[in-house]
Amino acid sequence: MNVGEKITSDMLTTRTIPATALLPGRVKDSDLSTLVGKVATAPMFAGEQVIDAKVTTYVGQDTLAYKVPQGMRAISLQVPHEAWIAAGLPQPGDRVDILGITTLSKVDPLTGEEKPNVVAGYIAQDVEVLAVAQAVVKTVPKVDGANGGAGGTGTGTSATTAGAVKQEAATYEKAVSITLALPPDLAAKVALIDAMRDDVGQYRILPRQKGDTDPITGKQVWTYDDLFPVR
Repeated sequence: MNVGEKITSDMLTTRTIPATALLPGRVKDSDLSTLVGKVATAPMFAGEQVIDAKVTTYVGQDTLAYKVPQGMRAISLQVPHEAWIAAGLPQPGDRVDILGITTLSKVDPLTGEEKPNVVAGYIAQDVEVLAVAQAVVKTVPKVDGANGGAGGTGTGTSATTAGAVKQEAATYEKAVSITLALPPDLAAKVALIDAMRDDVGQYRILPRQKGDTDPITGKQVWTYDDLFPVR
């Protein structure tokens, strides 16, 4: 059973479990009916005990505020060109890096000559895409009150097969914004780039391979001198 999948009565069964294997917070067989209609907040597997922390009523939890991870802030970026966000292909739930590019100028203090000062550097790494246009990431946080339950001998309620909560499909090639989850300080940096004129400040969204959480190593900021080194 995946996150967001709704529990139906035919997915549940009871079985005898040794007292030493009973999990704290398990849903007892007497409370079996209370699970029907709730959805999973974490993956569950056939035969495992259902604990209260893994299910929720999902009431009112489909707004963006419930998708933002703890300590993060949601920031939306205008997309003037689809190439800035990998041809508009990233989808909610993907992980990306953010590359900032500024095209400014500097004056040589010795000659007074004005020279281009183009800088490209990584602003943030391993960032979650919360939304593309109006399509939001499918996450279901646990916000129900704690019910508890523990100990002793008896039966546990197990999950079996799944039935999915349907969400409307969306296409991304016409997206006009992308919403990311960032720490407040990095959100401010990205906002500075987004506020610049397109010919002065740009960003690039670089999707990561699924499961790749490794930090970028080596050089992370480049200038024209790196592109055309003086020989």
